[in-house]
Amino acid sequence: MDLKSICSDFCSATGMPHYMFAVCEAVSLTAPRLITVTNFPAEWLDHYLRRRASAVDPILQYSFSNTAPILWSELEHLPAAQGGAGEGTAFLERGRAHGLHRGLTVPLSPPSGQTAFFSLASSDLTLDDDRLGNLLPAAGIFSNYLFDAYIRIDKIDNPKVNELTERELECVFWACEGKTAWEMAQIVGVAERTINFHLTSVIKKLGASNRQHAVAKAVMYGLVKPRA
Repeated sequence: MDLKSICSDFCSATGMPHYMFAVCEAVSLTAPRLITVTNFPAEWLDHYLRRRASAVDPILQYSFSNTAPILWSELEHLPAAQGGAGEGTAFLERGRAHGLHRGLTVPLSPPSGQTAFFSLASSDLTLDDDRLGNLLPAAGIFSNYLFDAYIRIDKIDNPKVNELTERELECVFWACEGKTAWEMAQIVGVAERTINFHLTSVIKKLGASNRQHAVAKAVMYGLVKPRA
């Protein structure tokens, strides 16, 4: 089952007509990739893309620095989510103009390093915060299930990232610790040229321009994790 079908089934079960699942992939710090699975109105999505509204999207900005689920009625009162000149409020008002009147968002901060969120929305003006609040526990559980499904699909769609061998990951780990190729060779117990071979392979697989770039991308992809 694909992600759209999973989301549609959950919407049917909760009585909420609109959903958005978004993942911000830090493939680049200056140009992160925003992946969305949604049935939000097409006109709103077109406006979002044309105006590059992600920079002032209070839902996305909130998700970058928070983990607690939130109702949209609460979100618009948070100064940290507003941006300059009331841009966050204006963003939400434009959403309402496209029928997104009531909603909730569940931020996700997975150990893999992405920022993600799942939102439910409705055009029903009679939908109050109590009814929306009752959906938060189920939405929280569902969001984590949805992200796990996304990760499984993403691993299939990004084979190069998943082709890193255990030895290559070992080299990247020690490179993150600032070790030279010679020092890594002493730690791992292989020749220095073998370390350089593995690091060159990592650079190629991650599409990096040099060793430092490869290390940065490995961290952003969540490929390197602290050891207990």
